[in-house]
Amino acid sequence: MASLALGAAGAPLHAATASDDSTSVVTPAMPEALLAQLLLLSDDACEVLYVPGTLDRAAHVETWLRGLAVGAAHRTRHPTRLVGVVLPRDEWQQAKLPCAYGIPCRAGTRVVALPAAGDAGTVALWQGLLGSLPQLAGVPMMGTAEEAASLAPADALAALLAARDLVVTAGLAGDEPWVTDVIAHALSLDAARQTRSGRAEDLDGFWGTILQRYGPLGVEPADPHAVELQHQAKLFLAAHALLGADGKLPARTLRKLQERGGGVIRGADLRATWPAALGGL
Repeated sequence: MASLALGAAGAPLHAATASDDSTSVVTPAMPEALLAQLLLLSDDACEVLYVPGTLDRAAHVETWLRGLAVGAAHRTRHPTRLVGVVLPRDEWQQAKLPCAYGIPCRAGTRVVALPAAGDAGTVALWQGLLGSLPQLAGVPMMGTAEEAASLAPADALAALLAARDLVVTAGLAGDEPWVTDVIAHALSLDAARQTRSGRAEDLDGFWGTILQRYGPLGVEPADPHAVELQHQAKLFLAAHALLGADGKLPARTLRKLQERGGGVIRGADLRATWPAALGGL
């Protein structure tokens, strides 16, 4: 299956380990000449590298990236520093990232690259995948409303990429990729709810749109990107079951499953614990 969650060229998807120094500064896997051009926006939980002239976009990314890192640490008791890299289309190509511009891309362990601005290409990309773009409030500072709206899906998907690393560094990874992804979705949604910023509603809207478009009565996807989105939307729906009525990641239960699995969370154990939601996975 083609994946939207591509890493840096040659880097495995789940490259991080529980022994990583997860609060240290990490360097994106990009050409040094490009890194030397980037400015830094940093706080106590994350940092964002960006091209001059894209500060507003970088600040937006920093806000939700910090919320994810802080919220996840609150649940897992394992602080992990995240890095975002905000690049325009030309610099994206210069970085030689293995993802199409407009789709978030792993650029190293705990590093996610994001588009700095929407354009005709990102509008066409996400309109094709989603059927329509999300409605944003207000007037964008740069570009058209459609171009600005085409960045929202990238941010929603980037939360999954970053949450994967948070799951792995917290020692909660699964024996199969889908196990790690379900937990990552749950961790991301829990963290978004903690911020009470509307981010959780954005995630629900993004994945809900995909479920509606590519669900049992929807369009059968042919594009490999759409196939992966359909797969991840089902896992996002299953993640709601892990959060339960209180909306919190069941860290204690997951730790018990980890111990039972000898240090890894097994898919069979996860299905047995939440059979109604995960039995078909």
